[in-house]
Amino acid sequence: MIKLLQLHKRSSYEFKYIQDKCAINSETKTFALADGATQSFNSELWAEIITKGFVTNPTFNVNELISYFEKQVVEYKNTKFEFSSNPAKASLEKSKQNQGATATFIGLHFTTDNKIELISCGDTNLFLLNTKNEVTAFPFTNVDNLDANIHFINTEQLIQNKIDETFFKTKSIEYNSDDKIIIATDALSRLILKKPSVLSEILKIEDFNQLNDFCLKYWDSKELQEDDISAIIIPVQNNGMVKIIHPPTDFSFPKEKEVEFIPTSLQQRNYSIMEMNDIRNQFNGVAQDFNQVKKKLKLHEMLLLVAISLLIANILLVYFSRPLNSKDETSKPQDTSENVIIQMHESTIDDLKSEIQILKGKIAEISQPKKEPKEEMVEPTKQPPIIPKEEAKKRQEELIKAGFKVTADSIWGEQSEKKWNEYLQKKNK
Repeated sequence: MIKLLQLHKRSSYEFKYIQDKCAINSETKTFALADGATQSFNSELWAEIITKGFVTNPTFNVNELISYFEKQVVEYKNTKFEFSSNPAKASLEKSKQNQGATATFIGLHFTTDNKIELISCGDTNLFLLNTKNEVTAFPFTNVDNLDANIHFINTEQLIQNKIDETFFKTKSIEYNSDDKIIIATDALSRLILKKPSVLSEILKIEDFNQLNDFCLKYWDSKELQEDDISAIIIPVQNNGMVKIIHPPTDFSFPKEKEVEFIPTSLQQRNYSIMEMNDIRNQFNGVAQDFNQVKKKLKLHEMLLLVAISLLIANILLVYFSRPLNSKDETSKPQDTSENVIIQMHESTIDDLKSEIQILKGKIAEISQPKKEPKEEMVEPTKQPPIIPKEEAKKRQEELIKAGFKVTADSIWGEQSEKKWNEYLQKKNK
């Protein structure tokens, strides 16, 4: 017997809001399962249209199926939809409507030569379980590949010709008479891929209570994603009968408790002595904490002021200690000591020049023959007297004390003699 298992997610509360849709044609042995995307517009209607259309006119040629789905978009758009009376919610619904409906899809058909023809788009998966408990999966064989899927059937993309052969996967697999086929939507497929042993639990489900317990168990353990759960279990040997296992009409998951907001009364209340003391202690504690904060803030403020003052002092110190190279300073006369040294060197140079001239004269007298004296006598140049060096130095020091610019170098030349005569004249007056 074929079994159809379906349970809505707890956040939907009621089964009528489930977005998974399936279709079964026992006569042609054709099955289809689609998972409507939660975030798209009226996706459960689109999932229902494409599954019913497929089992009525199955095709495993991708281009033919795409063309058939394009025609079904017209049926989807012509279906009237009542928008919410809430303006904000109605605006959101209209925005979703412009983006169209989205769903995954898988279809299969049993052929007469012990084969199953498969066509799929999206993350709804098929599992073939043989008598050796070996599992064959299609189109995804592991969770990573399933989660990496990016292809879905969207109504607007169909109209815009944005869906092509790359969106679909097809396959033909052989089966044995004792094999079992399970097709499941993404949340349950993910659990089976992670933990293949749960297939034995799924096959044992015979009523809604067992299905509910199974989902709650794995939802609470976080092993099963909290989503709509749908699966079709197809024994290869079946009589075409379908057993539907889903919630009864009066079943719903408990809604979250809504807490009513009740404003606090503004009337005065009489507090006991203990309550007053407790309030006073709490207030005093807050006051102490506040005072501690104020003290820390003052300390931080003082440290900041000190840091700023030190910074300003450093700036001023650097400014006033910088070297002064102004034009006025370079144009000032040299110090008196420097002038004195220069004058002393100039006087020494003059004395040396006069000494050189004297020596030149003496050399000339020696090297040249003596000439007969002429009748007219030329008064010879008066040469400075030759005095001992100690006496020369003593006179020079005396001249320096008197303010004359001479050098105490113990050399007595014409210049020194001249200065000495001037000094004697002034001294005798």
